[in-house]
Amino acid sequence: THYGSVFYRGDNVLMAMVMAGAAAGLQHLVDVKSAFAPELPHHYAMHALGVIVGFAVVFRTNLGWGRYWEAVTQLHFMYSKWADAYSQIMAFACVSMKRASQQDTEEANARYNRINMCLTRLDHHFSLMSAIAADRLTHGDTQRMEILREVAPWSKQIALRREIRTEDLTGARTMPRFKATFTRAATGLRETANAVSNDWRDRLYIVKGSLSPDELEVLEKAVDRTTVIMAWILYELADISVDIAIAPPIQSRIYQELSNGMLGFQQALKIADIPFPFPYAQLLTLLLVSYACCIPIYIVCFTDSMILSPIMSFLLFQGIWGINETAKELENPFGPDVNDISLADFHIRFVGTCQEVSDAHQARLTPAARRSTRPIDVANSEH
Repeated sequence: THYGSVFYRGDNVLMAMVMAGAAAGLQHLVDVKSAFAPELPHHYAMHALGVIVGFAVVFRTNLGWGRYWEAVTQLHFMYSKWADAYSQIMAFACVSMKRASQQDTEEANARYNRINMCLTRLDHHFSLMSAIAADRLTHGDTQRMEILREVAPWSKQIALRREIRTEDLTGARTMPRFKATFTRAATGLRETANAVSNDWRDRLYIVKGSLSPDELEVLEKAVDRTTVIMAWILYELADISVDIAIAPPIQSRIYQELSNGMLGFQQALKIADIPFPFPYAQLLTLLLVSYACCIPIYIVCFTDSMILSPIMSFLLFQGIWGINETAKELENPFGPDVNDISLADFHIRFVGTCQEVSDAHQARLTPAARRSTRPIDVANSEH
C-alpha cells in the first residue's frame, strides 16, 4: 500500500489497466465491425448485478468501519481506565507517604519505604502490562491468518483457531523486546520514544525498569500474559493496602478501574481474534470478479468511444474494487500495516501519561516526604 492508499496499490492499478486494455480492444472490434464485437441488447442483467454488488460492498464497508471504530473506542476506554487506576494509586500512596513522613517513628519510616518500593514495582508492572496488551492485540488471530499466507504452505493456510493456537508458524507467540528506561522525567521518556516499534516480528516496547529473569520465564510460558501481569498488580495493591491511609471502600475503586480496563482489552481482543465472516467475504469476491469481467463489455456498448471506454472501465473497476479493499483494511484494525492502529504509539502515550502523573504527585510532596525517593538512572537497558 502506497502511504495507505488502495487506489495506488500496484495490484489494483494493474487490474484496472487490464480492464482499460480490454475495453480498448473490444471497442476496436466494434469500430471494425468484427463478428466478435460485443452486443448488449438490454442492460437489465448488468444493472441487476451492479445493484447486488454495490449493496454488498457498501454493507461490508459499513461493517468494517463499525469494527474499526469499535476497536478505537475500546482502546481509548482500556487505556483511560488503566490511567485512572494509576492516578488513584499515586494519589493514595503519596498522601500516605506524606503522612508517614510527618511521623518520626520507626514504624512510619518502614511504612513509607514499603509504599515507595511498591510504587516502583507498580510503575514497572503498569508499563509492562500496557506493552504486553499492545503486543497481544497486534498479533491477533485475524492478523496471524494474513501473515500465514506469506510464510506457510497452502495446506496450512486453512486452519481452525485451535490449530493456530498450538502451532505458531508466524512467530506471534514469541516475546517482544523491551527497552527498559529508568528516567524519571517525562521529557526523558519522549526522547526515547523513537524506540517504539509496530513491526510484526521485531517488536520493541519501552517499559519502566528491567524485567527480572523470573518474570521473563513466567511470561514466556504464559498463554494470557496480560492477565498474568494484572495478577501481579493486584498482588501489589493487596500487599500495600494496610499501609495506605485511605479507607478500604475507597481503595476498592482502584480494583474497579483495573477491571474496567481489562474489559476494554477483552472487547478489543474480540475484534483482533474474530475475523469477518468467511462465507460473506467469499461470495462477495466471486460477485466482484464476475462484475469486473463484465465491466469492459458494458462500458463499450454504453459509450461506443475509443477514448471514453478505457477511462470509464478503469475508474469503475477502481471504484468498486477499491471500496471493497477499503472495507478489508477496516475489518482488521490491528497489525503492522500502514492503515492499522498504531498500538505501539498508544503504549508510549500511556507510559508518558503515567510518568507525568507520577511527576505531578512527587512535586506535591514536601522535601521531608521526598527523603527516600526512587532511584534515578538515565541509563537504558534492552531485553
